[in-house]
Amino acid sequence: MIGRRSLLRGGVLAPILFVLVFLINDALKPGYEPVRDYVSEAAIGPGGWVQIANFAGAGLLITASSFGLSRTVSRWTGRLIRVFGVCLIAAGVFVSDPVPHDRSTWHGSVHNAVSIVAFGSLTLACCTASRWRPTSRWRWLCILTGCAIPVLFVVAGGVSETAGLWQRLTIAIGWSWLAVLGLRALHR
Repeated sequence: MIGRRSLLRGGVLAPILFVLVFLINDALKPGYEPVRDYVSEAAIGPGGWVQIANFAGAGLLITASSFGLSRTVSRWTGRLIRVFGVCLIAAGVFVSDPVPHDRSTWHGSVHNAVSIVAFGSLTLACCTASRWRPTSRWRWLCILTGCAIPVLFVVAGGVSETAGLWQRLTIAIGWSWLAVLGLRALHR
């Protein structure tokens, strides 16, 4: 059986690796414009397997870490992070449609739906985790992160020329919080 600390380490490593992989992929994928294009759009076309594997790998590690978070932080935080991890796996399996598009494919629609659930569950996890070993700084980090994620997610969906930039900011904030949560749980 995998120990709690190993599970939590995976939860710290996953968000960091996810961001590093998509940033490297941003620079290398031909025709891809990170300021305009969503992270998910890197899964389309040649070389798309890199982002698909990135979603799946991060999702598996985060899902596994959720069991350690359930034992260390709270059951609800663990459950919400588990939903987040499973949604990341699904986001890799169901490839996004290119943006803009005239018609959505079924897999693009599923991708969009799981993305909403993923960012929603991460937002709610910020709320439940804010009560765990509360300090003023931890509560404020959780509250500010929990407010920033949905606001930036909506902004990213509403601006076409800089949507990728806003989405990357959302990811950077949310995934950083997730790594800090894992580190905090490791040092309990």
